[in-house]
Amino acid sequence: MKSILGFSINDRQPETTVGTVETDNTRPVRSLVQVRFANDGRVLTYYNDRFALEVGDTVFVDGKLAGKIGTVEKVTTKFKINLADYKRVISKADREIHGTYTEVMDKMVSFDAEAFSPDQFRTWVIAPRVKDDDEEDEDDVVIVGDGYELDLTEIEKSDDVNYSVLQRAVDYCANGSVAYLCVRDGVGTAFINGTTWYEVNFALNGDSLTEMYCDCPYPGLCKHLLAVAITLREMGKQDGFSLDRDFVAIDYRQFWSMVSRVKKSITL
Repeated sequence: MKSILGFSINDRQPETTVGTVETDNTRPVRSLVQVRFANDGRVLTYYNDRFALEVGDTVFVDGKLAGKIGTVEKVTTKFKINLADYKRVISKADREIHGTYTEVMDKMVSFDAEAFSPDQFRTWVIAPRVKDDDEEDEDDVVIVGDGYELDLTEIEKSDDVNYSVLQRAVDYCANGSVAYLCVRDGVGTAFINGTTWYEVNFALNGDSLTEMYCDCPYPGLCKHLLAVAITLREMGKQDGFSLDRDFVAIDYRQFWSMVSRVKKSITL
C-alpha cells in the first residue's frame, strides 16, 4: 500500500495574548432563556433551573432540538409560566480555559496539566443523554471488545487498514475533523467531528497505539481511529513536539471558536 502524504493548513488566526477573567462560581438561577441554534438559526425559549446562565453561553436542551448546540441570546428572571409548556436547558459548556498554547500544524497545543480536559471538551459538543419517561431507570451498559493496534510508523501496512477508509481519514485530518486530542499518562482521548461527534479512546506508548476504540457503528478500523493515528504521526514529526509528553491539542478553528466565548486565563 502506498504511503499517505502529510497535510497542512495555511490559514491562521493571528497571534494573541488572552487576558484573565474571573471564574464564575455563581449558584444556579431560575430563568427563562432564549437560545439560538446554529444549525437553522431558530430562536426558542427554555426554562432553566440548573445553571447560572449568561448571554453567550453554549447549551444543550431537551425536546425536539435535543443534541443541537445552542447559544444563549437572552436571560430573564422575571416570569410566571406553566412549567408543562416549556422544555429545559440540560447542560452548559464549561467556559474556562487555562494554560499556555502554541501552534503545532493546525492544532493549538498545551503541555500544561490544567489544559482543556476531555470531560470539559465533551460539555461543548455532546449533549448528555436524557431518558424518556417510559424508559427503565437503569444505567447504560457499555460493552468493550478487543481494541485495535497500530504502529504509527507503518499505518498503511496494517492488515486491518482498508485503503478507501484510510483516504477518508486523511481528508478528516486535513479539514480539521480531529477537533480534540489529549494524552495523559499514556491514555488518550479524541473527539472527531463527523456525521455526529464521535469519541476515540486509545493507549499510546512511543510509536505504538493499542486499545483503540471508537463509539461509531463502523465494524472495522474506522476513519475516526485512523484519523487520530495519522494526526499523532504527523504531530510527532514536528520540531519541539514529542509524543512522550502529556499534551492537549485542539483544532485551531475549534479553539478560536471556543476562546471567543469562554472565561480564560491563557497565554499564546
